[in-house]
Amino acid sequence: MLLFIADYPNKASEKDGMMQRIAAIDSQFADVERAYLKISFLRHLSGAKERPSKKVTVYRWNFFRHFFSILLLAFRANCIYVHSVGNALAILPLYLVRKLVTDMHGAVPEEFSLAGKRLAAIRYAPVEWVAVRCSRAIVTVSGTMAEHFKNKYALTTIPSFNVPIFDEVTVKERPQRSRVDAPTVIYAGGAQAWQNVDLMLDAMRKAQANCQFIILTGDLGLFRQKVSERSLSGIEIASVPKCEVYGYYARSDYGFVLREDTLVNRVACPTKLVEYLSCGVIPIVIQPRIGDFDRYGYSYLTLESFIRGELPAAAELEAMRANNFRVIESMKSGALLEMRRLVALCREKEGATPHES
Repeated sequence: MLLFIADYPNKASEKDGMMQRIAAIDSQFADVERAYLKISFLRHLSGAKERPSKKVTVYRWNFFRHFFSILLLAFRANCIYVHSVGNALAILPLYLVRKLVTDMHGAVPEEFSLAGKRLAAIRYAPVEWVAVRCSRAIVTVSGTMAEHFKNKYALTTIPSFNVPIFDEVTVKERPQRSRVDAPTVIYAGGAQAWQNVDLMLDAMRKAQANCQFIILTGDLGLFRQKVSERSLSGIEIASVPKCEVYGYYARSDYGFVLREDTLVNRVACPTKLVEYLSCGVIPIVIQPRIGDFDRYGYSYLTLESFIRGELPAAAELEAMRANNFRVIESMKSGALLEMRRLVALCREKEGATPHES
């Protein structure tokens, strides 16, 4: 049995980036009996058990009330796969006695620091230390992330798998448009601080006369308020199921992904950026150092150029799209190989030597 320390993805959580990653990893073990364990220090006092499919059992337990049940389940598992340092806290001692693989998801202490949550950053710093040093292997979303952990903890080698997640959907056919149609610019995402929403909306206001804008978000009220405050008009704001997002991408020429040059962004692999490149949407960036995309040579437009109206001609735009399709295919190929290695490790019997990257 394979045990995942995480909540199980469902329809309600399909837009959440973390849950999309959990679902993608889960799909690689569809033939394996697996359990999902969500541990809370405050909730789930009564406990809950679900069977969403024949091969999957989901447990939601309280750490204190169900402590011995948690231990029993952990020692029944052939391999324990921990999704994020946030979930690792509740099972930290098991890193010393069990075969654990930790999917880092991000640079968690730095993310909390960036969000102004200093106590959370202090709490999870030692958890990350244990996860990196004591895991059978760690799983990263970028090569930059693996290098970060290697350098941060002064490790000469680190058993790791670089497994960014890519949708199978690729949109290369685009609807016919008149040459006089204004370019369409999209934003798909939330209103978190690192998204630089105010900066984006100010850029929309400056370019409003020359472009059409689409905002796809779950934070409808907040975006409508901010758009109204800036007297922006004609902006399409909607919340749609994930399966409908690609239709909007097919209509769009450019997409905002305004990430600052911080460690958190340098090690990330934003789902939005993957989707943009896969669908021929040229990203508009503050700076290009996001995950491994710059290393692969992706094409982008700077925010400054966009505001000044310095947009590529039609032929150049198509060349940028073609380059980004090549970048995504190259990244996908590498991720597929790493995923196969990861799956093999998780299926190995306890005691085998992990492969190092």
